[in-house]
Amino acid sequence: MKKLLLFLFPAMICLESAAQHFQFTQFYAAPMHLNPAFTGDNVCSRVSTSYRDQWPSVTGKFVTYAVSYDTYLNTVNSGFGFMVMNDRSGSGNLQALSVSGLYSYEVTLTKYWFARAGLQASYVARSININNLLFGDQIARGGNVTTIETAPEIRSYFDVSTGALVYSQKYWFGFAAHHITSPDQALTTNGESGLPTEFSVHMGGKFPLDNMAPFKSTVFITPAFHYKAQHKFDQVDIGFYYTNKPLVLGLWYRGIPGFKAYVPGYANNDAISALIGLTIERLKVGYSYDLTISRLVNRTGGSHEISLGYEFCKLKKKKKKPILISCPKF
Repeated sequence: MKKLLLFLFPAMICLESAAQHFQFTQFYAAPMHLNPAFTGDNVCSRVSTSYRDQWPSVTGKFVTYAVSYDTYLNTVNSGFGFMVMNDRSGSGNLQALSVSGLYSYEVTLTKYWFARAGLQASYVARSININNLLFGDQIARGGNVTTIETAPEIRSYFDVSTGALVYSQKYWFGFAAHHITSPDQALTTNGESGLPTEFSVHMGGKFPLDNMAPFKSTVFITPAFHYKAQHKFDQVDIGFYYTNKPLVLGLWYRGIPGFKAYVPGYANNDAISALIGLTIERLKVGYSYDLTISRLVNRTGGSHEISLGYEFCKLKKKKKKPILISCPKF
């Protein structure tokens, strides 16, 4: 029965047009995807890439990648960014390509606390290859061409997301709302499927282990928390990073055990994630593996994720930002 479910799962994903927000385990390696308010959160300009291969043992590919660039302009206290993301799911090659422009603005609250607000505007194109799918009427008629009259087409739409951050040298607190316009993403000419808004809260702190100030420390731990909810589904990521420069190690848990079960008798556990990263001057490289801990533990093959980032710093600056956000880089 489990094998049958795993065979049907990719097709179910393709036919169910209410999609979730793209997900990364190393969400701080793609900070603008997590929250538009992270745009330009560094003194240096930054290029970041992320690649995720989810459940490689399941029929069909579940692959997501992102490329982004952002910078901060001291003269206007603003961050500007650009991001391209692509997600491919299942046997029907359900694809979503997103191109985004991002903006953030920073204000000083006190000597040690700062706030940022961000906005993301995206153009999204979704498509599916119907020729790779097998429908019920084809099985009944011996594999002939499906009689579906409204074949899926490319659907494009405009999407808007927003977010806010409050932070100091040691702590950060963030909130984001993605898909606030709930755009119609149906793939059939007479269909309608609004994309539900996703709300997320993220927070954490940086604690030096070498008796140094947070931004001078080279040995520290960074516990962090991330909660997100979209329509009937929600998720908690909780974990920590241990940094002894240039090495970064991370351990995360994903799920909401004991509080919510989507199906009676099935604990809401998803994965345990382990991460290793290196930060060498302006270059950062990270790899993470998600170990499935649900009842599909022996069926999915886990998930692999790789992130790369590079910072470009100008030699001279008229004014430097006084405080950097202390959140992780992976």
